[in-house]
Amino acid sequence: MKITPLAAESLGARSMATLVETPDITILLDPSVRLGPYRYDLPPHPTERSRQKELWQVIRGAAKKADVLTVSHYHFDHHNPAAPSIFRGKLAFLKDGKFHINRSQRERSSAFVRKLKSYPKTIQVADGNQMDFGGTELLFSPAVPHGYDDELGYVVMTRIAQGHEVFVHTSDVIGPPLKEQLSFLIDAQPTVLYVDGPMTHMPEHYPQEHTKRSLAHLVRILRTTDVRTLILDHHILRDREWRSRIAPVFEAGKEHDVAVLTAAEFAGKPVDQLEANRDKLYGIEPTPKGISGAGPSEQ
Repeated sequence: MKITPLAAESLGARSMATLVETPDITILLDPSVRLGPYRYDLPPHPTERSRQKELWQVIRGAAKKADVLTVSHYHFDHHNPAAPSIFRGKLAFLKDGKFHINRSQRERSSAFVRKLKSYPKTIQVADGNQMDFGGTELLFSPAVPHGYDDELGYVVMTRIAQGHEVFVHTSDVIGPPLKEQLSFLIDAQPTVLYVDGPMTHMPEHYPQEHTKRSLAHLVRILRTTDVRTLILDHHILRDREWRSRIAPVFEAGKEHDVAVLTAAEFAGKPVDQLEANRDKLYGIEPTPKGISGAGPSEQ
C-alpha cells in the first residue's frame, strides 16, 4: 500500500487530501485545499495563495489516476464544489447529505450533488458503507461528530485495508475527544493512522479539557493497537507550538516504537506552516504566546 499526503497544513494550506494506492484500487480522500480566511486579523498572504494553487494542481493530477474519490464532509477544505469534473468516471463515496448532518452542510451537500450531475460512474453514501476491491477493503465509519459536539456537523472516517496494512484517515474529529470516535479507531487496528488533532490554536473555542481527552485517547491508541506510524496534521498544525502541546503523544510514540510525524514529514518534505506563520509572512512580530489571533477555523 502506498500512502501519499497531497496537501496539508504542514505543506502550506488547509487540507487532508490523501492518495492511497494498492494493487487493486487507487483511492483519493477529501480532494480539496483551502486557506484560512483570516489569521492574526490578516488575510492569506500571496505566498499562501500561490501554495494553494500548487497543491490543488497536485490534487487534480492525483484525481486523474484515482478510481475512487471520497468526501468525508462538506467543509470546503474537504470538498471543492467548483471542480465537480474531477469526479468524471469515478466511483464517488459521499457523506450522507440527509442524515447526521447540520443545516449548512445539508445545503452544501445538495448543491454539490447537483453539480456532480452525471460526472461520477456511480455515487454511494459513505456513512457506514463497506466495499471490497479484490484484496482491498474500503470501510467508512458511521457518522461521528465533527469535534466534541455536533455544532459543526458530522464526518465519516475511512479505513483502507490490504494484506497486513491498514490505513485509517480520521477527517475532522478534532482530536479525537469522544469515545465513539476512539472506539472506531481502536476497532480499526490501523498500522498507519492519519489524525487531524485538536485545535490548540483556538483555546477560546476548544476547551482544554477536550484537548486533554484527545491526547489521552491518542496515547491509548498507541498503546492498544498495531499502529506503527501516527500522522498528525490539519488542525494541530495551525499551532506554532504544536510539538510542545502534544508532548505526551511523542513520549508514548517513543515508548511503543511508533513514529509520530506530520503529513509533510511522512511524504519526505519539510514542514512549512504558512498559516500559523502568516504574521511573519507579512513581516509582523509574532503574536504573544497564548493569543491565537486565529479567526474562523472551519469554512
